[in-house]
Amino acid sequence: MFRFVGNDGVVSALERDLKSGNIAHAYLFVGTPGIGKFTLAKEFAGRIASDAADITVVRGDTIKKETIEGIVADSYIKPYSGRYKVYLIDGFEHVSVSGQNALLKTLEEPQAHVKIILTAGSTEGVLPVIVSRSRVIRFKDVGDAQIETFLRENLALGEANAKLFSRISAGSVRRALEYGENPGALEFRARCLRVIDRLLNLSNPFDEMAFFNEHKDQLEEFFSIYSLFLRDIIFNNLNVPDAIINIDAMAFIEKQHLSTEECLSRYQAIRKTRRYLRDNTNFELAIGGLLIGK
Repeated sequence: MFRFVGNDGVVSALERDLKSGNIAHAYLFVGTPGIGKFTLAKEFAGRIASDAADITVVRGDTIKKETIEGIVADSYIKPYSGRYKVYLIDGFEHVSVSGQNALLKTLEEPQAHVKIILTAGSTEGVLPVIVSRSRVIRFKDVGDAQIETFLRENLALGEANAKLFSRISAGSVRRALEYGENPGALEFRARCLRVIDRLLNLSNPFDEMAFFNEHKDQLEEFFSIYSLFLRDIIFNNLNVPDAIINIDAMAFIEKQHLSTEECLSRYQAIRKTRRYLRDNTNFELAIGGLLIGK
């Protein structure tokens, strides 16, 4: 089953490029993690290249400079068959600055047979020169109602669960599917909320270091949950309950005593930690900054 929902305008724009033959040298798909960027990028790559052997896919929370250099070297080789070779790099914001710089020459002096598709949660972690040399395709968050309908039709969920999962997924179809199909995803989210509550209230947040060591491969999801929780505290402070995402965690949200300024400071600490980890900063030092909210 092709699991893609929403962003009909994006799909139509890419279809027009394919039909007209006006395919950009580089695309940058930008939007909330789990919204369907990678799914559509794979589909798009398959439509551009006539042979699967001419499609290279790179994914990961950390993508090394050497991997990018390998792509650059390979790009000089002609396609096995057909007209184009396509390189799809998912999560490009996780590529280090040196790795992104390594791709620049390929973008500035493109081979006629090379097409590049990059995906990123936002343009913040992408070098401005790469953004300027790519066709930026912005994905909108999928609405709660669309996700709810999708879950009920594809997973046969009841109304209550479909409504809850669509809300707490915060526009991410992938996350909503995980909540609907994998009880472990809900258990991890519940544990994250408990850890966040302790980080915000206990005198020694370093007691939580074991959690981060245990879940190194799930930190991006933790950062997303933490960011949404801080956002919810702000909206609760402003008395805007309809904007709250974690509607099943109101007890946790209402017990917090952080000001909007404190929430924003901690959100900046999350951003810094993500950047430090992307740039291979010492793990304990990077997480330590997060734990003290700096």
